[in-house]
Amino acid sequence: MKSTFKLLAMEFKAALLLICHISLCQQLGSCISMSTNFAKLENIELLCGVNLVPLLPHAGDHLTCSRACKENPDCTSFVFTPFTSSIISNVRLGTCSFCPAYKISGLNYINITSQAETWLGFLGRILDPPSDTYLPIPGALSMGKLLVIKSRVPIPEPERIIFDIFHNNKEEVTTRVSPRFNFRNVVKKLMISTKVNKMWAVTGVSLSNFPFFEGTDFEINILTTHQGFMVYAGGILVRTLYETLYMATDIGYLRFEYSDVHMIIY
Repeated sequence: MKSTFKLLAMEFKAALLLICHISLCQQLGSCISMSTNFAKLENIELLCGVNLVPLLPHAGDHLTCSRACKENPDCTSFVFTPFTSSIISNVRLGTCSFCPAYKISGLNYINITSQAETWLGFLGRILDPPSDTYLPIPGALSMGKLLVIKSRVPIPEPERIIFDIFHNNKEEVTTRVSPRFNFRNVVKKLMISTKVNKMWAVTGVSLSNFPFFEGTDFEINILTTHQGFMVYAGGILVRTLYETLYMATDIGYLRFEYSDVHMIIY
C-alpha cells in the first residue's frame, strides 16, 4: 500500500511538472524541436559496462527525459520505461535512465517484450540523400554514438555496394563497408576496409547468412566505443575496427555507391 501511494505521488508530481512543461513549450514553441533530437529504436538496446544511471529524480515523459539527456554530456541515448497507467490522457509517464557514453560496449538485437524503449540522441538525419556525393556527417562516430544507415539493394543487384566514411580531409577512409555480390571473383562476401596514408587494409568477412538480397531493405550500424568502431550488418557484429579509432572526432563525410539509401541517422 505504501509503495502504491509513493507511485501515485510520483505520478502526480510528474503530472504537475509535465503540465508546466507543456504550457511553457506552447509559449516558446520549442517542444517539437526538442523531440526531433531523439529517435526511438525498435528491437535494439545498447549494452552497458555499468548499471544504468537515472536521468531524472522523478517520473516524466520522453520529452523531459530527452531534455535531461541532452543537457548531460555523457548521455547519448536513454531507456524510457513508461508506467502501465497514466493520469494524463495521451501522455505516457515513466522513468528514464542512461548508460554513460564511455561505458557503452555494444548492441543487442532483440524482440523487446518489456515496456522499456531505447531512445537514440542524434545530431542529424538525412532523408533520401543523393549518391556519389560527400555528405557531411560531423560527430557521427563520436564516443557512444550510433550511426544508422537504412538502404535497399537495387534491382538488378549490382556487383558490389560501397559505403565510405571519410576523415575531414576526404582522403583517409575510417571505414569502408562493401557487400560484394560478384566482384573480382568475390561472391556474396562482406568486405571491411580502411585507408590511412594512402594504404588500404582490406578484410573479407564470411557470413553464414549473407544479409543482402536484391530488392530488399537492409541496415548497417556503426557504434563507436573505447574498444573501437563496431560494425553491424543485419543485426550481426561483423568487425571491430581498432586501427582508426584515433580519428573518431575528425569524421567528416559519408559517400556511397550502387545502393538506394533512404535514411541516415547519426
